[in-house]
Amino acid sequence: MFMQRAIQLAKKGIGHTSPNPSVGAVLVKDGQIVGEGWHKKYGGPHAEVMAIDKAKFGVQGATMYVTLEPCCHFGKTPPCTDLLVSSGIRKVVIGMKDSFPKVYGKGYDILKKNNIEVEYISKNSVDYKEINIFMQSYFKWMTTGLPYVTLKAGVSLDGRVATKTGQSQWITGEKARKDARIERSMCDAVLVGSGTVRADNPELASHGKFKKKNLLRVIIDPTLDLDTNLDVFRDQNVFVVCTNLASEKNKNKFQKAMVEFKSFGPKKVSLKKLLQYLGKEYNIQHLYVEGGSGTHGYFVDDALLDPLLVDRVLFYIAPKIIGGVSAVPVVGGRGVGGVDKSLILNTVKTEMVGEDVKYQGYKNLY
Repeated sequence: MFMQRAIQLAKKGIGHTSPNPSVGAVLVKDGQIVGEGWHKKYGGPHAEVMAIDKAKFGVQGATMYVTLEPCCHFGKTPPCTDLLVSSGIRKVVIGMKDSFPKVYGKGYDILKKNNIEVEYISKNSVDYKEINIFMQSYFKWMTTGLPYVTLKAGVSLDGRVATKTGQSQWITGEKARKDARIERSMCDAVLVGSGTVRADNPELASHGKFKKKNLLRVIIDPTLDLDTNLDVFRDQNVFVVCTNLASEKNKNKFQKAMVEFKSFGPKKVSLKKLLQYLGKEYNIQHLYVEGGSGTHGYFVDDALLDPLLVDRVLFYIAPKIIGGVSAVPVVGGRGVGGVDKSLILNTVKTEMVGEDVKYQGYKNLY
């Protein structure tokens, strides 16, 4: 019960704390919650600190339930383990071990050495599995240096993202589109291909409570052909991915517009090198790939060879059938020759969003 409340609190920070993880903490004394906290933003107080600060009564002898192992190093803030030790807390129940090398197991050990009772929840528990899911982007980035990749699309029941004439607005309903924008806003960066930019002139902005968030817009434009007056180039929070095929004229055009770009291959963009760059240079933990069809195909084709390139599939499926052999499929690219070669999703979750089905499938668990 108490860990579930800590999970609810942790989820409030999703989309606000990167590159830090989203963490929730609950203080319990005599069977009652006396303090709660969550990490609200990067550089701000950690969940444990907030819970202790907001405790209604003294924390001496209390138990803390926290979704992630408390930190034990100096970063933007002091070590949480120091505060836990000095506060007189009797016991700490931890959801998961922190994969950050400076913390991994060390926070647990410090608390134990200071006579605080410490335990991890069971890996078979519902709470552990729930924490693991919403922590996936942090765990992947921390262990591989690569962003967690969500492949998103709004599709018809027969798997189309546009009609044979190219019309795509709107396949899914308003509630699904709103939900998809919030999902985008919780990520660190959004990626689309030049075809989508040219056809739709999207803003790719953050929405809702994330409206003021600076979401990095990543555009794959192999030859730098796009018009720099399009909406995605409205400010400097954009990064263009190209190849060596880009002409000097087009490079000069982007330089003049003060749009950052970089080549990731002679003729074809290396998605692995791109992800490595985004993870290292921009601290991108979660990349939201919105397509279109060609870009989705690009990621899926490469993910069949390197499983780290697609982690989660998020499709909003509308109860519509578009039909037509020339209608645009949700995933283009080369495809596979046999069904046994398909990209297989291991964990699947579905729910209704308005009249559409929100389908989430996970390829990897870190």
